[in-house]
Amino acid sequence: MPAREADVIVVGAGLSGLIAARTLLGAGLTPLVLEADERVGGRILTEEVLPGLPVELGAQWIGDTHERMFALAAELGVQTFPQYEEGETSYELAGSGVLRENEFHARYADELAALDAVFERLDELAAEVPPEAPWQAPHAAEWDAITAGAWYDAQGLSHIARTLLEICTVGILAVPTVEVSFLHLLFTIQTCGVTSQLYAESEGGAQTTRFIGGTGEIPKRLAAQLDEYIVLNTPVQLIEHTADSVTVHCRGGLVARARRVIVAVSPTLAGRIMYDPALPGVRDQLTQRIPNGSAMKAFFVYDEPFWRNEGLNGQIISDIGPARMSNDTCIPGDEHGVVLLFLEGEQARVYGTIPERERREALTAELVRHFGGKAANPVCYLDGGWSERQWTRGCYNANMGPNVWTAYGSALSAPIGVIHWASTDTAVRWSAYMEGAVEAGERAARAVIAELR
Repeated sequence: MPAREADVIVVGAGLSGLIAARTLLGAGLTPLVLEADERVGGRILTEEVLPGLPVELGAQWIGDTHERMFALAAELGVQTFPQYEEGETSYELAGSGVLRENEFHARYADELAALDAVFERLDELAAEVPPEAPWQAPHAAEWDAITAGAWYDAQGLSHIARTLLEICTVGILAVPTVEVSFLHLLFTIQTCGVTSQLYAESEGGAQTTRFIGGTGEIPKRLAAQLDEYIVLNTPVQLIEHTADSVTVHCRGGLVARARRVIVAVSPTLAGRIMYDPALPGVRDQLTQRIPNGSAMKAFFVYDEPFWRNEGLNGQIISDIGPARMSNDTCIPGDEHGVVLLFLEGEQARVYGTIPERERREALTAELVRHFGGKAANPVCYLDGGWSERQWTRGCYNANMGPNVWTAYGSALSAPIGVIHWASTDTAVRWSAYMEGAVEAGERAARAVIAELR
């Protein structure tokens, strides 16, 4: 098999890789995108649960400040619509029983006020963290030596406020807070602006807008612009690199040569590729310490969104579970009611290993507690996790544990000779989101363009 030739090889056809390839092509360089999976999109995955009814097993929302994603969607002709949020959230925390939002806020007003004070303090501390170099924060060593959970525990919150804070944070990081360094939490907040933008689903938040036809329309339309430059079902196994070239060896026998390579997969997957010569130890030590989070999504489809008629917005916040949170994820113009239940962190790890029937039964019981007997009879059900997927091995967030940022963080996105890195995990603005994926792809491509020019 003759070797493929290109100016730049891009490993991975997720959003970062597709954006990098398109940016390179626009600059007159020839890309070659090598994707291990049978599809493009990476951690974006849209499937039809019923004909004409798409659901998002992967990335689903953008937020009001996601300027790159709004611009990209407009350019590609993908229309957006707002996340439904009218009505009350249903709470079930720390033995409270099931309470509607207004009653919950009235009963626990003092505890929630204390929680707001913690959010304000997090914003103040996060403002001291340079997103391009978190290890250079004034108190980086101190913050990196403790977990986010340990810092939370020291804030003197009531049980109900501490529980709510844990649920909100795990929803962002997809791991328990005792597994993440406090510096990493502050970095995450800083890359997203402030906690109100990170945690909120209302105006200014990170989950305010969805895509007509599903998020998968974005990578699908990008790939259509790059069709002749994309090779699927081609896992990269070895990257040989010299001072001015790379030779990439793939399973199946494909060999590709180029002047540069952009590795656009999560750091933990990038660490599973062989490199010759071997990468510096600091880079390898980093990729051993930055695992992907754990998440599952479960969709219940009903004849109608009956909860709306009862003044509910479809959102659940619960510490009983199995799901800690949910969303109304109906499609405009479609009469069906769709509820999305999130299982993240420990919940995904536990319930992802049991039979689907048992998982569905437990989730159905949760919906019945919150929405009543009508929730017991969905038209159909679909769920999916990310840890079992061969070419992702985890979900949307790659998290640093204690002492990783300060010891190894400088190797996260720094090029190594002709090798550049790009995935949302390397972004300095909205890391772990689609917005961050676009930023990371553009950044790596611009760096390569500057070198080759």
